[in-house]
Amino acid sequence: MNALRPTSVLAALLLLSSGCATSHPPAQATSPAVHAATPIGLSPAQVALRGFVDAHFEEHFRRSPMSATSAGVHSYDGELRGFRPEERASNLAYYQERLAALPKAVDRSALPPEDRADYDMLENHFRSKILDLEVVRAWERNPNQYLSFASGSVYQLINRDFAPLEERMRSAVKRMAVVPEVFAAARANLKNPPKLWTEIALEQVRGTRSLYSQTLPQAFAPVQDAALQEAFKQEQARCLEAIDGYTRFLKEDLLPRSNGAFAIGEETYRKKLLYEEGVTESIDSLLAWGSAEMKRTQEQFREVAARLAPGKAPMDVYRELGQEHPAPAELVATTTATLEDIRQYLIDHHIITVPSEVRARVAETPSFNRALSFASMSTPGPFEKKATEAYYYVTPPDPAWNADQTLQHMSFYNRYALPLVSIHEAYPGHYVQFLWTNRIQSKVRKLMGSGSFSEGWGLYTEQMMLDEGYGGTGPQADKLRLSQLALYLQRLARYMAGLSLHTRGMTYEQAVRLFEEEAYMTRINAEREARRGTSDPTYLVYVLGKKMLMELREDAKAKWGKDFSLQRFHDQVVSYGYPPVPIVRRLMLGEDAAQSTAH
Repeated sequence: MNALRPTSVLAALLLLSSGCATSHPPAQATSPAVHAATPIGLSPAQVALRGFVDAHFEEHFRRSPMSATSAGVHSYDGELRGFRPEERASNLAYYQERLAALPKAVDRSALPPEDRADYDMLENHFRSKILDLEVVRAWERNPNQYLSFASGSVYQLINRDFAPLEERMRSAVKRMAVVPEVFAAARANLKNPPKLWTEIALEQVRGTRSLYSQTLPQAFAPVQDAALQEAFKQEQARCLEAIDGYTRFLKEDLLPRSNGAFAIGEETYRKKLLYEEGVTESIDSLLAWGSAEMKRTQEQFREVAARLAPGKAPMDVYRELGQEHPAPAELVATTTATLEDIRQYLIDHHIITVPSEVRARVAETPSFNRALSFASMSTPGPFEKKATEAYYYVTPPDPAWNADQTLQHMSFYNRYALPLVSIHEAYPGHYVQFLWTNRIQSKVRKLMGSGSFSEGWGLYTEQMMLDEGYGGTGPQADKLRLSQLALYLQRLARYMAGLSLHTRGMTYEQAVRLFEEEAYMTRINAEREARRGTSDPTYLVYVLGKKMLMELREDAKAKWGKDFSLQRFHDQVVSYGYPPVPIVRRLMLGEDAAQSTAH
């Protein structure tokens, strides 16, 4: 599992983004919430497991201050580590030791089903971290990793108002003092990356520089402490010098010797699927299903387009949907009304229980993040005490844009795309997931996320809501369906590209053509998606998760019979936190087949 699901962005209509913005990082063991009193009646095995989990999270946050900050634990906000060679070696030894210690410390056979699920997730988490450090070796192969580290370490201090701005600025200055070391470590560590990755880093470094030169000063401008502002300027200058030096290193040194391959290979890919998503299906089987599903979806896309505009090219029909959109000044109000409409539909049609009256607040994306985000859900870490609001951000057009640029931007918020983004991000997607996850006690299932469950759920809800009648009937419903199918085709292309790039020798250019020809994307967007696939091998998780959830629903229908209802199924699915779907299946249906490889 990924212990930290980083914040990212879902862009609608043309899906320009990399993912979704909900964040569910691991817990902090030094928090009173983590070291709560042991419930009465636990077995010795359960007590041992809880102690093991608490100790792990305590050590994890000491080793990874950025994870602590994201979790809402602010003991380490001014610290930065984990990138130095000696720290990496220490982390590897730690994961190996914990993996060996777990079966000695905890009797798995004596655990009840939900605790056994926690055990298996924790064990596979250790396996995944070891695989990444020893075999995937992004620290040695991907120059972007260091840019992400330098950016994320300070961005997370301005992204949420969890403390007074002056306090967060002090933490940022402390972290900035360490950032030049990050780039020094990069120069020492990077060996033979793929040429494409170095080229991408040369594009990305401009964004990192902009964060330090413009975004941070803008965010901290209200702070009145002159000495603190001066300290910030000094560290800012050092960071910018380090970033400029890294740019020269990338261009003049690393790029000429970037001859590595991006594919991780079938054996490593299958291990990642097993450790992170609990999936044991063969690559050939996954590809065969994906190819058939792509053809089925393309045919459905053509059928719906033909109903709307007989004789017109399907993609032309789809693109015309962007003409119906709110005025820029009405964007927040329109989005708020859309959320309320969807939320009420869930309740009226008994689709899922919404376990809180607290709404996600619709707001304009903070100005410092508008270049990166079209629409995003920002939820607090599980131990956040102050900035506990959840925000659904939408990005207004830049006032400096001309009329054509504004029109193109607002077309993304058309009346058929906005509901789908809102379904995926909020109701009943990630925000409802977040509300349910807040209710559970297991720190492992609450705080270690599976991409195929989280993103699979978001994608599943897009289709499910239309299947359940949201949007009505007739041409309006067909327009919503056409948008949903277009977005699904783009995720299906990710599914096929991720598998093929890393296990079947697909080239970057072949992946670009896949997105163009099979998902009907423009060249520039197809290139963006293909580039992501070379370094994000498991971005198949959207479709993989949806596939498993659809199969689970059919099996639950068969097993529960007359006792099946959609609301019962959905409530139970989201009641477990963020485990891999095979573990959800095991907990729901009593199957005990999806165990960790050690068993």
